[in-house]
Amino acid sequence: MMWPDINSNKVTSFLFVSLFFIVIFSSGCTETDWVKDQAKMAFDEGKYAQAVALYDQAASTSENDSELYFFKGLALFELVRYKDAIDAFTQAIRINPRYHQAWYWKGRASYMMADYDEAVRSFYKAIELDEANTEYWYYRGLALSGRGQYDLAIAHFDKILMINPSMEKAWSSRGFAFVMEKNYTEALNSFNRALNINTDNAENWINKASVLRVLGQADEAEIAINQANLLYRKQGEDIARKIPKTIISAIP
Repeated sequence: MMWPDINSNKVTSFLFVSLFFIVIFSSGCTETDWVKDQAKMAFDEGKYAQAVALYDQAASTSENDSELYFFKGLALFELVRYKDAIDAFTQAIRINPRYHQAWYWKGRASYMMADYDEAVRSFYKAIELDEANTEYWYYRGLALSGRGQYDLAIAHFDKILMINPSMEKAWSSRGFAFVMEKNYTEALNSFNRALNINTDNAENWINKASVLRVLGQADEAEIAINQANLLYRKQGEDIARKIPKTIISAIP
């Protein structure tokens, strides 16, 4: 006697799923690894909320994996959830105290929350673990500027520029720190060095113009302002070209 095949589709689906996980596990891959891969894919596609949920799911079965909390922190950072990001980076650091990238990103999140003291501490730890990383020195310099320690910030930017003299943003931030110290000659020199590296940075032309005005060089300041305005107009045109032109049909 033949039984009716009413559940054949369900049985087939069950067998397929079972076979899928058997293949995964037999190849040395765990369910956690699979979820991590899905989380990374979501992150790379800009689906940060989905990535956070997937990293949480993976962490529920692998609590001592510092990378899970680190990448969760990056996704939270992208979602502008800085406090939650700090918590995730802190958890990654608890598991692996030598995770210098986690210290760095904890500093970045703290900086975004204007907690410059915590940012300085976190960047210091990142530098201690990876002294040659100029990004760590740069952001610690920014945090020091944030809490008004411009002399120390300048020392950090100088350290960077000894390693990499072509780092435009270090020259720009150095110039700002000198402006705050009212050392306008050094500020002008810094903005000029930044513009030598990249003449298309309108903000640095404005910074240069501001310093020139303080120094009483009105004509040179006007030239710098005109250059900034020219660049802003050009950037506006470039943005306009990227906006798709949609044909709108007239409705009678």
